[in-house]
Amino acid sequence: MTQWDQSRAAKRTIVLVGATSDVGVVASARLQQQGHTVRGIARSMGVALSDGDALTRAFTGADSAYLMIPFDVQAPDLHRFEREVGNWLAEAISTSGVSRVVLLSGLNAHLKMGTSLGAAEMEDRLEALGIDELVHLRAGFFNENFVKGMGFVEQSASGVFATPFRSDLPMPLIAARDIGERVADLLITEDWPQDRVVELHGGGHYTLTKTTEILARALGRKVACQTVPFAAARAGMIENGMSASFADALIETATSFNNGERWALEAPGPRNTTPTTLERWTESVFGASRQAA
Repeated sequence: MTQWDQSRAAKRTIVLVGATSDVGVVASARLQQQGHTVRGIARSMGVALSDGDALTRAFTGADSAYLMIPFDVQAPDLHRFEREVGNWLAEAISTSGVSRVVLLSGLNAHLKMGTSLGAAEMEDRLEALGIDELVHLRAGFFNENFVKGMGFVEQSASGVFATPFRSDLPMPLIAARDIGERVADLLITEDWPQDRVVELHGGGHYTLTKTTEILARALGRKVACQTVPFAAARAGMIENGMSASFADALIETATSFNNGERWALEAPGPRNTTPTTLERWTESVFGASRQAA
């Protein structure tokens, strides 16, 4: 590597979409600690995805980018929203000439359905741009979903965790922190991977029965996991503020899972396993609150 290459590698200018998300916060902190310039994309940071001028300014002069299609659980038409965001981002990438892109995608993106459809379509959109260095980072089911989307803590007060997903099938679970670390590694690596798709299964495969047991123990409660019919689950999601469109996408994902469709294309192994187990993550999130109680 020449001295110029080393200098360039040490001072990358990186755009992070969803910079305030669980993944984005970790990646941003890591990159800034190493001296890289980070430009965050988030509404709370004054740069909305729908603001074309702001996006253009953020991407101009950047050489790398981390992209994700954010969930809008209240979007009247989820997939239309995802396509609009995808087109805005693709336009910004194309105009700026960013040459390295890491896209957060879903482990089941190859199925092109449900809550991973937006990411799957973004994969295709980016492939068409001819980007020099492009990775689709396909990650498993976020541990954080149990707290932020599935309401485990609130449901556990009743002694029952209700979900449309089967409780007896192993699910790959991953901590957002581990994804953020891998995103940062990819954005600055000098050893770019040969594969376009990089899978991250997470810290292990757990049934929801086992997951409920682990989460409940950390909270100091007794909770049983119950798989509920799709119609009841959909009605509950809408009652709790989700749009019918998002609820339908989630039910489609649950149907795929419950039918045993293959989500991961790789067998579990060292290269797709991440450090944080569900037990470790759960203790870090709930341990302090349990001790205080």
